[in-house]
Amino acid sequence: MLDRSTIGVLGAGNMGEALIAGLVKASIVEPHQVLASRRSEVALAYLADTYGIRTTTDNSALVGDSDIVVLATKPQVLGEVLAETAARFRPGQVVISIAAGVTTTFIEDRIGNDIPVIRVMPNTPALVGEAMSPYCLGRHGSATQALVASQIFSAVGVTVQVEEDMLDAITALSGTGPAYLFYLLEGLIEAGKAMGLPEYLSRALVRQTCYGAAKLVVETPRTPRQLRAQVTSPQGTTHAAMTHLDSLGFHDQLRQAVLKARDRARELGSADIRPK
Repeated sequence: MLDRSTIGVLGAGNMGEALIAGLVKASIVEPHQVLASRRSEVALAYLADTYGIRTTTDNSALVGDSDIVVLATKPQVLGEVLAETAARFRPGQVVISIAAGVTTTFIEDRIGNDIPVIRVMPNTPALVGEAMSPYCLGRHGSATQALVASQIFSAVGVTVQVEEDMLDAITALSGTGPAYLFYLLEGLIEAGKAMGLPEYLSRALVRQTCYGAAKLVVETPRTPRQLRAQVTSPQGTTHAAMTHLDSLGFHDQLRQAVLKARDRARELGSADIRPK
């Protein structure tokens, strides 16, 4: 299907650009098959020059010219965008939304025509081709549309099909997940500086430690708990650090943070915060 389709990326910001770059780099589509929109003509000129794609500032024109429409706007403005473009959607299209918290039903009700809607929650490692992109089908979706979503988002990492009622939790865990790790790394870098290490050295140590630890998680059969136990000698330095974190209720605080993110995803999905 993709070899004959025009893919329109409506709202081609950071995630939209990552998706465009992945599609073109992996030769999943030809550059001329991709059409991107956003308000900034300067940003669009960059996208056209860098990836050879077509661009427009007219969201309605993008919808009318696309077979597959990727809704890559912020969730707070998606209702307004759909109100602006609803008349241009037509039977036979596929709509893919990466707007956090916004349900497939919300989109289906606004575009009509029984158009299949797929909801995807990629995360920022899409920028380096290592995203986790869980997706679900709306009420008009089929195995064919599931394959379309998987093909498109495999260009920027790994995909998995899930039930929609899981996606708010997934948004909190996987979609927001990189930020938890970045926040931890910020703290480690600052701790290095507080102990007198130069910032450049602290950054280098933390960066490679994070990379190596991630490879251990990905490339060995051990769980994170097992890996932590492996490096935690009784009464050793790691034991001292872990005991302190446990005394602060670190895991409970992290769990509460994830629940806050899930609750916010649910709020963003509430129809009453966007135009009908």
